[in-house]
Amino acid sequence: MIVMGFLECIKKQIIQDNRLKNELYSLILYGSFVRGDFLENVSDLDFFAVIIKDESVIPKLRQILEGCTKKINAVEVDLAWEYLENLSDPLRKGVPFKFLTIYQEDFLENHIVVYGKDIANILPKYKFEDLLGWRIERILKLIEGSKGNPKLMHILAGETARLLALINGAKSLRKGDIVNALEKIQDEEALEIYKAYLDGRKLKFDEKFLINFIDSRIEKIKEASSSSLSTSF
Repeated sequence: MIVMGFLECIKKQIIQDNRLKNELYSLILYGSFVRGDFLENVSDLDFFAVIIKDESVIPKLRQILEGCTKKINAVEVDLAWEYLENLSDPLRKGVPFKFLTIYQEDFLENHIVVYGKDIANILPKYKFEDLLGWRIERILKLIEGSKGNPKLMHILAGETARLLALINGAKSLRKGDIVNALEKIQDEEALEIYKAYLDGRKLKFDEKFLINFIDSRIEKIKEASSSSLSTSF
């Protein structure tokens, strides 16, 4: 009931705002809440808005989302957005969001249209293996800009651990599948980093350790992907 409750709350308030409802092509809930591995006070609540042309409606939409989801106990209500015209190639137009590109399969399998139209049929199809090189190079570039920011550095290390799990047979982005894959390859540091995230997103590692972890695991990912991908993700 609480799930349907907050979705209906959002839809009702959008419909009541003429400007917002006319500008919003689609509002989608995706990620861990839809997958079923959402953790209270650990996970974000992930929304994606597709705007026709006027981004000035975003603050109003964000206000609605935050108001309707207070009882969900998410760490953050994350609202990503993009213009409709850029969805023809999210990798090269607008912002190359992970959920629309390298993790697109999970997005397509685990999303709910809260308002408007589904976008599944207008997205170009990307494959994990085709975008792996692009993503790891992007992670390496983001390291420099994340120095001095423990939260961002832990996020990059956590994503590196997740990629390592996927390249080594994790069946999906579900937290349990990621942990199982890391346990299987017996990477204790990757497990410790990922489990710190699951344990309330603890920032328990120093920057030097995290940078060394990212660099070394990226090399392992490159080596594994150059031979053969053991995941169909």
